[in-house]
Formats: sequence, structure tokens, C-alpha cells
Amino acid sequence: MSSSKFPPAQPHGALREVFPGVFFVTGTVGMPGPLPVRFSRNMTVVREGERLTLINSVRLSEEGLRALDALGKVTDVVRLAGFHGMDDPFYKDRYGAKVWAVKGQRYVTGFNVRAPKTYFTPDVEMDADTALPLAGAKLYLFGTDPPEAILVLDRDGGVAVSGDSLQHWHQTDAYFSFVGGLMMKLMGFIRPFNVGPGWLKQAKPSGEALRGVLGLRFEHLLPAHGDVIQGGACERYRASIERAAAR
Repeated sequence: MSSSKFPPAQPHGALREVFPGVFFVTGTVGMPGPLPVRFSRNMTVVREGERLTLINSVRLSEEGLRALDALGKVTDVVRLAGFHGMDDPFYKDRYGAKVWAVKGQRYVTGFNVRAPKTYFTPDVEMDADTALPLAGAKLYLFGTDPPEAILVLDRDGGVAVSGDSLQHWHQTDAYFSFVGGLMMKLMGFIRPFNVGPGWLKQAKPSGEALRGVLGLRFEHLLPAHGDVIQGGACERYRASIERAAAR
């Protein structure tokens, strides 16, 4: 299938190594409508030997793909967020990658956009017992609709990768449009160590599921939205998780 059949690449930054064998890149997503509402989203890439696993996939430009190819071979794509996944089919088509999605994810990407059927079929539907494509990785499931998970890598004191649940947009960045930044500020997204307000409203996680995050072992967080948190990440979310759990 031609790459033109998939959503096009949007502006993004460079792949940067944030931990040994773990890379992070910030890109763009836009919302449909008459106003230029754009904001940032992130992809995490984990290298094990020659294999690359993409988490929270973001389609890269041809230049970005060359940089990705220089790291290794894309073999797996992991989808954590129920409202993400628009670029998963591109990577499956280009690399023959295996797509992993949380069991029950059947929604089209985009904030507050739902569809009765998925626009692609994952190769593997993950639950808490699934053997993941990353050594020592564990999946924490929120039990929400749509399903959402956090992936925790057993390295460097615990590196968590989140979808829409845990965010760290402490400020807007170069990938926000003016309208997008204004809208996100008004809606409560632009806050440090934040539980995603859109996700809370749509997915309605239980207080028990939210507090369960505090029992996970991770020192660092690579969110789908916002900056990398290096050091003390889990504890830094305690206040926002307790507020969200008590809502």
C-alpha cells in the first residue's frame, strides 16, 4: 500500500536518546475543524539488540525515518492509549511490524472521537498476562473504556511510558498552534505532573485504578504528551492522582 494512503507526517523534532537504548521524539497532531488546533505528541523507541519497538507511534518524515533506520529494525509497535494509534498502520505497512494494542481498543484516534469498529486490526491484543516484546516489561491496565495502559520498563530504576493518562505538559511547546495552546490551557491540560483531563472525562477511571499507579515502581516517565520526567516521577504524580481519584 502506498504511504500516501496513511495520515501524512507532521512536523517533529529529532530522535534523542534519553536513557541507554531508549529514544524519544516529539511530533504534532491536529484536530479536525475550521480552526488550526495543533498540539504535541511523543513517541518512545526502545532498542534491544537490532530490534526497535515503537510506543505511542508518531509517523516520521523521510529524514526522520532514515534516523530511525540507523538505530535498528522496527519490529513491533505498542499502542497504550485508546485515543491514539493513527500511525500504527503506517509502520505495519512499511516495516511489517507487529502491532500490539490493549485488549478491547476499538476506537479511532482523536480526542472525543469514537467509532464502533477499529480502522485496523492489531496483531496482538494485550492484557496483564501477555508476554510483551520488551524484556522485563510490564503492563498496568486501568480497566477503562476505551482501554488504556501504562508500560513499565525494568531498567534505570523503572521507566514508565504513558498514553493519555499521565501527562507532563508543564508548558506549551513549538508544536502547538496558538489556538491549540489557548484551548489546552483553558481545558486544564497545561500543568505539570497532570492526570490527563480529557482522558479522565472520557474514560472515567476508578479511584482504585488511579491509585494503583502509585504502587508501580518507576523513577522516570516518558509521556505521550509533555516532557520527559527524569527522577522521582511516580511520587511527583501523587497529588494529582489523589485529586483525580477523589473527584
